[in-house]
Amino acid sequence: MFSGQYQHNLDAKGRIAVPAKFRNELGDIAVVTRHVDGCLSIFSQQTWEIEEKRLYSLDRNKKAVRLLIDFKLSKLYKLNFDAQGRINLPTELIEVADLEKECVFTGALDEIKLWSKEAWDNREQQIENIDMAEMIEDL
Repeated sequence: MFSGQYQHNLDAKGRIAVPAKFRNELGDIAVVTRHVDGCLSIFSQQTWEIEEKRLYSLDRNKKAVRLLIDFKLSKLYKLNFDAQGRINLPTELIEVADLEKECVFTGALDEIKLWSKEAWDNREQQIENIDMAEMIEDL
Protein backbone atom coordinates (compact mmCIF):
# COMPACT_ATOMS: atom_id res chain seq x y z
CA MET A 1 0.00 0.00 0.00
CA PHE A 2 1.32 3.40 -0.97
CA SER A 3 0.84 6.25 1.51
CA GLY A 4 2.43 9.57 2.41
CA GLN A 5 3.63 12.47 0.31
CA TYR A 6 7.07 13.43 -0.95
CA GLN A 7 8.27 16.44 -2.88
CA HIS A 8 10.87 15.93 -5.63
CA ASN A 9 12.11 18.01 -8.51
CA LEU A 10 11.69 17.23 -12.20
CA ASP A 11 14.86 18.05 -14.12
CA ALA A 12 15.10 19.69 -17.54
CA LYS A 13 15.44 16.26 -19.21
CA GLY A 14 12.17 14.98 -17.71
CA ARG A 15 13.81 12.82 -15.05
CA ILE A 16 12.44 12.60 -11.54
CA ALA A 17 13.58 10.52 -8.59
CA VAL A 18 10.83 8.28 -7.26
CA PRO A 19 10.86 8.26 -3.44
CA ALA A 20 12.81 5.24 -2.18
CA LYS A 21 9.85 4.03 -0.10
CA PHE A 22 7.69 3.91 -3.23
CA ARG A 23 10.43 2.59 -5.50
CA ASN A 24 10.94 -0.43 -3.27
CA GLU A 25 7.25 -1.33 -3.58
CA LEU A 26 7.11 -0.70 -7.34
CA GLY A 27 9.75 -3.22 -8.30
CA ASP A 28 11.73 -2.88 -11.53
CA ILE A 29 9.18 -1.07 -13.69
CA ALA A 30 6.89 1.91 -13.14
CA VAL A 31 3.72 1.86 -15.24
CA VAL A 32 2.73 5.50 -15.73
CA THR A 33 -0.42 6.96 -17.26
CA ARG A 34 -2.66 9.96 -16.81
CA HIS A 35 -5.22 10.17 -14.02
CA VAL A 36 -8.68 11.72 -14.14
CA ASP A 37 -7.66 14.15 -11.36
CA GLY A 38 -5.16 15.92 -13.63
CA CYS A 39 -2.08 14.19 -12.24
CA LEU A 40 -0.25 11.02 -13.26
CA SER A 41 -0.90 7.51 -11.95
CA ILE A 42 2.04 5.24 -11.26
CA PHE A 43 1.45 1.51 -10.80
CA SER A 44 3.69 -1.47 -10.19
CA GLN A 45 3.68 -3.98 -13.05
CA GLN A 46 1.75 -6.42 -10.86
CA THR A 47 -0.93 -3.88 -9.92
CA TRP A 48 -1.22 -2.69 -13.51
CA GLU A 49 -1.97 -6.27 -14.58
CA ILE A 50 -4.91 -6.30 -12.14
CA GLU A 51 -6.11 -2.95 -13.52
CA GLU A 52 -5.74 -4.32 -17.05
CA LYS A 53 -7.95 -7.31 -16.18
CA ARG A 54 -10.53 -4.91 -14.75
CA LEU A 55 -10.52 -2.93 -17.99
CA TYR A 56 -10.83 -6.14 -20.04
CA SER A 57 -13.89 -7.11 -17.99
CA LEU A 58 -15.80 -3.94 -18.92
CA ASP A 59 -18.33 -3.89 -21.75
CA ARG A 60 -16.48 -2.26 -24.66
CA ASN A 61 -19.76 -1.76 -26.50
CA LYS A 62 -20.35 1.16 -24.13
CA LYS A 63 -18.94 4.47 -25.27
CA ALA A 64 -17.86 5.48 -21.74
CA VAL A 65 -15.82 2.28 -21.42
CA ARG A 66 -14.09 2.88 -24.76
CA LEU A 67 -13.32 6.45 -23.74
CA LEU A 68 -11.88 5.29 -20.41
CA ILE A 69 -9.69 2.70 -22.13
CA ASP A 70 -8.47 5.29 -24.64
CA PHE A 71 -7.85 7.77 -21.83
CA LYS A 72 -5.74 5.35 -19.79
CA LEU A 73 -3.93 3.41 -22.51
CA SER A 74 -3.16 6.06 -25.12
CA LYS A 75 -0.66 7.72 -22.80
CA LEU A 76 0.59 4.70 -20.85
CA TYR A 77 4.30 4.04 -20.52
CA LYS A 78 6.31 1.31 -18.83
CA LEU A 79 9.41 3.02 -17.50
CA ASN A 80 12.61 1.61 -16.03
CA PHE A 81 14.54 3.20 -13.20
CA ASP A 82 18.04 4.52 -13.80
CA ALA A 83 20.93 3.98 -11.36
CA GLN A 84 19.79 7.00 -9.29
CA GLY A 85 16.23 5.70 -8.93
CA ARG A 86 14.79 8.11 -11.47
CA ILE A 87 12.25 7.60 -14.22
CA ASN A 88 12.39 9.61 -17.42
CA LEU A 89 8.89 10.94 -18.12
CA PRO A 90 7.89 11.41 -21.76
CA THR A 91 7.11 15.00 -22.72
CA GLU A 92 3.45 14.23 -23.34
CA LEU A 93 2.98 12.97 -19.77
CA ILE A 94 4.73 16.05 -18.38
CA GLU A 95 2.38 18.22 -20.44
CA VAL A 96 -0.78 16.26 -19.53
CA ALA A 97 -0.15 16.79 -15.81
CA ASP A 98 1.29 20.32 -16.20
CA LEU A 99 4.39 19.21 -14.34
CA GLU A 100 7.05 21.79 -13.69
CA LYS A 101 10.17 21.65 -11.56
CA GLU A 102 8.46 21.10 -8.19
CA CYS A 103 6.36 17.93 -8.04
CA VAL A 104 4.63 15.95 -5.30
CA PHE A 105 4.26 12.17 -5.08
CA THR A 106 1.28 10.99 -3.02
CA GLY A 107 0.40 7.46 -2.04
CA ALA A 108 -3.10 6.33 -3.00
CA LEU A 109 -3.52 2.70 -1.86
CA ASP A 110 -2.40 0.59 -4.84
CA GLU A 111 -1.12 3.49 -6.94
CA ILE A 112 1.05 6.56 -6.63
CA LYS A 113 -0.10 9.93 -7.89
CA LEU A 114 2.38 12.46 -9.27
CA TRP A 115 1.16 16.05 -9.10
CA SER A 116 2.54 19.43 -10.00
CA LYS A 117 3.19 21.32 -6.75
CA GLU A 118 0.47 23.82 -7.69
CA ALA A 119 -2.11 21.12 -8.45
CA TRP A 120 -1.32 19.32 -5.17
CA ASP A 121 -1.61 22.58 -3.21
CA ASN A 122 -5.06 23.08 -4.80
CA ARG A 123 -6.03 19.51 -3.95
CA GLU A 124 -4.96 19.94 -0.33
CA GLN A 125 -7.00 23.13 -0.14
CA GLN A 126 -9.99 21.23 -1.50
CA ILE A 127 -9.48 18.53 1.16
CA GLU A 128 -9.20 21.15 3.90
CA ASN A 129 -12.49 22.79 2.83
CA ILE A 130 -14.58 19.61 2.84
CA ASP A 131 -16.66 18.50 5.77
CA MET A 132 -15.15 15.03 5.75
CA ALA A 133 -17.65 13.60 8.25
CA GLU A 134 -20.54 14.69 6.03
CA MET A 135 -18.86 13.41 2.88
CA ILE A 136 -18.26 9.99 4.47
CA GLU A 137 -21.96 9.78 5.32
CA ASP A 138 -22.72 10.09 1.59
CA LEU A 139 -20.44 7.22 0.59
